[in-house]
Amino acid sequence: MSAPALDLCLDISLAHARLQLALDDALGTWHGIGHADFILLHTLAQAEGGRLRTAALVAPLGVPVSAVVRRLIPLEKTGHIARDAGHVSLRPAGLAVLAEARTTASALCADALQGLPAGATDAAAALLHHLAPTTSVGAA
Repeated sequence: MSAPALDLCLDISLAHARLQLALDDALGTWHGIGHADFILLHTLAQAEGGRLRTAALVAPLGVPVSAVVRRLIPLEKTGHIARDAGHVSLRPAGLAVLAEARTTASALCADALQGLPAGATDAAAALLHHLAPTTSVGAA
């Protein structure tokens, strides 16, 4: 890996860490969930029927299955999700908190991108999709 490529990858990592901290703070303060919880709820909401296999949450969260399961326990206790036979389902309480949290996350992300030159968001999106191609969320 060349020095400029390494520098770019480290800058991407730093930007991710800063954005994650800001989202953790705002989402925790206003909605009682963290950034990873938001990703989990958002991923479930995109799935057909709001239900996925537990293993399908590994990629969006970027952690092993054991860490996904640990993340699910408090969300199950608060009634945001339900777990059964290797699947996770979004419950009405989870959908409600996600709807509110989306407003907060959207505003924070819009502020983070404010002032970028024309075309910069398209170039950034192309780079991110190259580094982490998205796939459609599979049904349960």
